[in-house]
Amino acid sequence: MHTNAPPVPILRPNDDQPRQIKKLQRIVEVLMHRVEASGEDGFNSYAHFQTAVALEAQVQARTRDLEEAVTLLNQSRARLAEAMAEAETARADLSNALEAVREGFALFAPDGRLIMSNRRFARMLPDVVGHIKPGLPLDDYTRRVSESSDLVLPGDASAEDWRRDRLRRLRQFHADFVVELKGDRWIQVSQQRTPNGGTAILQTEVTDMVRLERRQRDKLLDNQARLIRATLDHINQGICIFDAEDRLAAWNDQFFALMTPPMELMRTGTGFNRLVDHFNTAHAFRSLDAPQAVVDWVANRGNREPLRVEFQRDDDTILDVFSDMTPDGGFVICFTDVTQERAITTALHEVNETLELRVKERTAEMQKARDAAERANNSKSRFLAAVSHDLLQPLNAAKLFLSTLEETEMNELQTDVTARVKSAFDSVETILGALLDISKLDAGTSATISIFPLSRLLAPLREEFQAIAAEKGLNFHVVDCGLEVESDASYLRRIIQNLASNAVAYTTSGKVLVGARRAGEELRIEVYDTGPGIPTDQQERVFHEFQRIQRQDATPGMGLGLTIVRRACDLLGHRLTMESKEGVGTRFAVHVPFRNPGPDSRAQQGLRAFTANTSLTGMIPLIIENEAEVRLGMMTLLDSWGASPIEAANLAEADALIQEFGAVPDVILADYHLDEGESGLHAIRMLRNVNGPIPAALITANRSERLSARAKAENVLLLYKPLQPTRLRTYLNALRRPA
Repeated sequence: MHTNAPPVPILRPNDDQPRQIKKLQRIVEVLMHRVEASGEDGFNSYAHFQTAVALEAQVQARTRDLEEAVTLLNQSRARLAEAMAEAETARADLSNALEAVREGFALFAPDGRLIMSNRRFARMLPDVVGHIKPGLPLDDYTRRVSESSDLVLPGDASAEDWRRDRLRRLRQFHADFVVELKGDRWIQVSQQRTPNGGTAILQTEVTDMVRLERRQRDKLLDNQARLIRATLDHINQGICIFDAEDRLAAWNDQFFALMTPPMELMRTGTGFNRLVDHFNTAHAFRSLDAPQAVVDWVANRGNREPLRVEFQRDDDTILDVFSDMTPDGGFVICFTDVTQERAITTALHEVNETLELRVKERTAEMQKARDAAERANNSKSRFLAAVSHDLLQPLNAAKLFLSTLEETEMNELQTDVTARVKSAFDSVETILGALLDISKLDAGTSATISIFPLSRLLAPLREEFQAIAAEKGLNFHVVDCGLEVESDASYLRRIIQNLASNAVAYTTSGKVLVGARRAGEELRIEVYDTGPGIPTDQQERVFHEFQRIQRQDATPGMGLGLTIVRRACDLLGHRLTMESKEGVGTRFAVHVPFRNPGPDSRAQQGLRAFTANTSLTGMIPLIIENEAEVRLGMMTLLDSWGASPIEAANLAEADALIQEFGAVPDVILADYHLDEGESGLHAIRMLRNVNGPIPAALITANRSERLSARAKAENVLLLYKPLQPTRLRTYLNALRRPA
């Protein structure tokens, strides 16, 4: 009986290999049987036999392939099992090693999820421990830390502010900072990006280091306070200083001797009004107008102008009282006993009213008294100069110790505190230096006029202020003109230095430019900044002693810098001009006589060996060097040759510098090996693509033929380390511009 059902295949795809072989053998046996039964007439059967033989060969080949594949698969599985075992062992070893270290450690994957951490990392914040598990997102971790009850937030920052700051640091390649925990505990956190884009976090407890640094800082501040107190006690005026809340902050022995206040009032924090009440009761003033004027001046919280009045007591004592504001919003009151001076003045008036025969005698007495006053004033100036000089010595020693401390490895908090202490010492040194300069000017010191190259004063300014400006994010540039000026080198240096220091101190963004240009028969030395500017109504006031612009962001200082500038300019006979616009910036200019340098003056500057060469004045070399010390050496060398070099650490800085100047440098001097795999040859190529074929030299210790061929192909001169100044000077002379 026949059906329409499809035939069942003999070999099924899901049959295993032994079953397929067995079926094929059965097929071969059946076909062989048919061939033997059909005899010679069974041609079709024989054809089937040949097909069966061919199929058997294919089956055998396939069987061998399958056996080899199974063998390879088994070997791969064995190797995979060994690798997994080794990986698990390595992971266990790594975990054990991390647990053995004293720091907390965590590793986050590129997608921000926690891969692994040790127990110390979790124990830093007890209320976050339960959440430190593999798979924890980095954002979730920072959020939980910011909300931890053990975290001490800095200042008035909120938890969200702290979290945003932490996320900002995570985007950096490397970041170090210190976190304060409750119980006066401190942790240093170090974050580092891994090569695959992950994040490794290392936490180290630095509580003991912070406490030790705090004790050292308090000791330094105590020493500073003693120095300031010693300075006040050596002044022959009675001085009392009040803070912004009208509370007594400091006083000297002369104030106590003149005003004789009770001991219970002479303590820090005593209110000004309490002292006023006491003096109004204890001292009988002939008139209350002058004391009331001081009280009204203190009560005026607006822009207080300096006040000078006289107190006359019933005991015939006359006090000259001067009051002025301090930079922090407080005020200082100075008391000077002028009884003797006023008595002399009164006596002179009486003499003028007597007989004409005694006029000469009284005039002689007046002259004698005047001479005594001048001698006293000169003695005061000499004494102030001596005291300032003596106090600068221990200050200098303290700064040397601070410099040694700065060379040690410190965390961010320690570095910040050290910088603050150093800044405090710098402020004291600046004040004493200013007092020393003023005492010299008051003593009638004469100027020593000579002719010298202006570059002698401008070149050191770059080294002195460039690093300070860079810390504030400012661009500080010095442009020389190659001329000689007629002035006193010491006073002119002080003038330019004070103007540059003021510009850097008051400028928060942009740049500071120091340069010189001809203005008819004079040379105008200019200091320009992009600071906040000076209001029109205060532009004259800033030149007065202890006068400063009143701003919330005012830089600490005593307001003596511009006073010294004006007095020194008056002494030298140099005209001083100023242009300022609020929100734009300020330009100071000192007008001095000048002349073109002669060959003799060049020889005196140490350039006798190069008299046959053309001066490099006017040439602007661009130095690209990642090592700061090497860069400084190159800048100093080129400055000494009269050039005006500009510097950059990499290609990006060099390009930005050219864009800012708006002028192409005359030559590029690039180191071959720069940071982050960048090369000087690549930097030269990129700058030339944008700015044209600038002459360039590559400075390297690599003497390979391959680099030599590449430099030659790109028309770049090779200068080998150690660099020979004569070789460099010869190359620059060949590129010099015609005068």
